[in-house]
Amino acid sequence: MAVIVGDDGQLIATSNILGSSLIPNLAPNIGALANVGDAVIDKPVTNEDGTITLPTIELKSRDPGLGIGEMQKIYGTKYMPMFQFIEAQQTGTMTYDPAEDLNMTAEEMDKLREEFATEHGMSAEQALMQAQIERASQKVAGATGAAAGSAFGAALAGNATVENAAKAGFGAVNPLNFLNKDNVPQQAVQTGRNLISAGAGIGGAPAANYTGRVMNRLNFGTEAGAANLKVTGYAAGADFITQVAMGADPMDAAKDAGKTAVLSYVANAIIPGSGQIVGFLSKFF
Repeated sequence: MAVIVGDDGQLIATSNILGSSLIPNLAPNIGALANVGDAVIDKPVTNEDGTITLPTIELKSRDPGLGIGEMQKIYGTKYMPMFQFIEAQQTGTMTYDPAEDLNMTAEEMDKLREEFATEHGMSAEQALMQAQIERASQKVAGATGAAAGSAFGAALAGNATVENAAKAGFGAVNPLNFLNKDNVPQQAVQTGRNLISAGAGIGGAPAANYTGRVMNRLNFGTEAGAANLKVTGYAAGADFITQVAMGADPMDAAKDAGKTAVLSYVANAIIPGSGQIVGFLSKFF
């Protein structure tokens, strides 16, 4: 296999894949090494009659066009920094008519319900309720994890060791609270929350009025803002991890934790200590 390189080191072509048809419409076409992932797939089109033309897509494997052992020599280099082994390719189109769903008869709807119940062992309504209950439990679990993360972050802001911060985090969700007998973790948590509450400015100088303190708690560059960010950041991380551990979809959990973090951050800035309450209530909206 010959590799052709330009004066400035760019790859011009490789002899065994030049003109490859794996990816069409390239100039020059250097096959698998060019524009991976940029295969053209038609976008949905709404037709004049109200129907929608959709592409049908299939995942297919791709051949790099290299001999055994050759790919290992160049993979991860400027000649082949990455390779898409599987890509989505359009196989055709289909037409969807939204009116068909709106015009479905009662008999057709009953048939769909019966098919769903036969396949899943429960009615569609029961499945929806079960999914809603499961998601609610994941959110509440995330709120519990956020409480632990918030205490952990506050303890760190209060200059606690990581060990004591971990104790504070566990103590926040431990009803027996055994780990806080010596009160060291809780004192560190309170110190961190006091820092946020004081709304200290840069250099530790307190803001002169309520508005100034709120702005300081929103400003990452102040001690109070940094402490607020640390608390809500650890809370969001614990929220996300707990939800995923409970079985939530990672993207769904990330969006939920992010929303909670923003609301908690702002709430703490306006009324210090209210972030956990606002974060918990946000789970139900």
